[in-house]
Amino acid sequence: MIENSVVYSFLARGGNAFMRVLQSSWLVGIFLTQNDNKATVVGSAAFKLYSFVRNIFVKLFELLHLNRLLEGSIFKLAYIWAGLTVVLAPFVPTMLVLLMSISGFLSITLKLLCEKNFQLKYNGINKYIYIYAGVYLFATFASVTVRGSLFGGLLTICFVLFSIVTINAIESKRQVKVLLLLMVCGGVLVALYGFYQYMFQDKFGGVWVDTDMFEGMFRVYSTFANPNVLGEYLLLIIPLSVACFFITKHLIMKLFYIGATGIMMLCLILTYSRGCYIGILVAAAVFLVLLDKRFIFLGILGLLMLPFVLPETILNRFMSIGNMEDSSTSYRVYIWMGTIAMLKDYWFSGVGPGETAFNIVYPVYGYNGISAPHAHNTYLQIMCDSGIIGILAFVMIIYQYFKALFCAYLKETDKTARVLTISAMSAVAGFLVQSLFDYTFYNYRVMLLFWAVVGMGIVFSKYSELKEA
Repeated sequence: MIENSVVYSFLARGGNAFMRVLQSSWLVGIFLTQNDNKATVVGSAAFKLYSFVRNIFVKLFELLHLNRLLEGSIFKLAYIWAGLTVVLAPFVPTMLVLLMSISGFLSITLKLLCEKNFQLKYNGINKYIYIYAGVYLFATFASVTVRGSLFGGLLTICFVLFSIVTINAIESKRQVKVLLLLMVCGGVLVALYGFYQYMFQDKFGGVWVDTDMFEGMFRVYSTFANPNVLGEYLLLIIPLSVACFFITKHLIMKLFYIGATGIMMLCLILTYSRGCYIGILVAAAVFLVLLDKRFIFLGILGLLMLPFVLPETILNRFMSIGNMEDSSTSYRVYIWMGTIAMLKDYWFSGVGPGETAFNIVYPVYGYNGISAPHAHNTYLQIMCDSGIIGILAFVMIIYQYFKALFCAYLKETDKTARVLTISAMSAVAGFLVQSLFDYTFYNYRVMLLFWAVVGMGIVFSKYSELKEA
């Protein structure tokens, strides 16, 4: 039996020792102390004002009998509107995604006004999401060009707050599984279109490649117009697909999820996005180590074996990381240098959201005459958009997110709940790693999907509290 083998015993003891050291750490102990301070929020002036305004409109709806008119209405089924937004986001234009997300907001609002017993779910992350959205609202109107920042700023606010819609729209375990299935199916369709591009390259523009270093390389981009953006989308979906494989009990569905994951992984490889390659490795490491601590050592062995099993084109792409002779690398480094120089003067308030605001100020600080639509680093760009307060609010959102999920992971005994929390942590971890090398919110559809996954992760952290159907 494998359980009696020397290798298995070594891996198990090593993994257990690592987890004991980790959990006994003072710093980790603080992280694992879950305290949402719900009582404090409920007693706050802001909550009392919200309740007062809501009660006025609830009574108005009762007087006009609108609550009876909308009883059983599809317009109150937030899950449908939020689900459609998430599933269709990769395939439809940004403006249509915006309209669908607004329908989710309206659906939640109608439910609040028609049903007295319905309350928004409270989580520790909520207040930081509201603060982050509020900072972006202020930054939009304090921008160096209000007109240039207005659309991007308001769109960002809407998509950030969509995470709150997602948290409140999902009410049952069945809804979770259906939404995940549809998201994975969407990911497969996006990947298949990427394969079509790869097979018929003459029909599509082949760009985003330094032809001097990577001659003959074609990078697929599917429905996202950019291979890096496609990779960022797949970073969010692939861990969810792997989770579905583990939680489903039907053999046919397990085979489907294995195939779906393989198809999306191959498409991710064909993006030739080095940042996404690193992101998926980090996501896989997070997923596997949390799934079974013995993977800590197997993962190290796997990394050592990678150079011997990777195709030469992918290995060369990896090896070019940090090579300043690669135009893509040097381009990013010079932009980071220019952005940091700009932030020395605009660190407190930023310059305002959007490409227009960035390009009004950045050229003064740019290196080598390089122009850029953004900072090519999400964290630098958030600071450019909204200053130091914006980036601090974002960091607190990420902190509260991982805190909620990791606490749930340690507390949960249900396998499905644990696997789902692991998948949400690994998806966001991989995405945040890619955010070091690119502005991952530049594509608004990917931005919405990121915030939707954040909302889903919070739902997963309380999966056992959901009703079955």
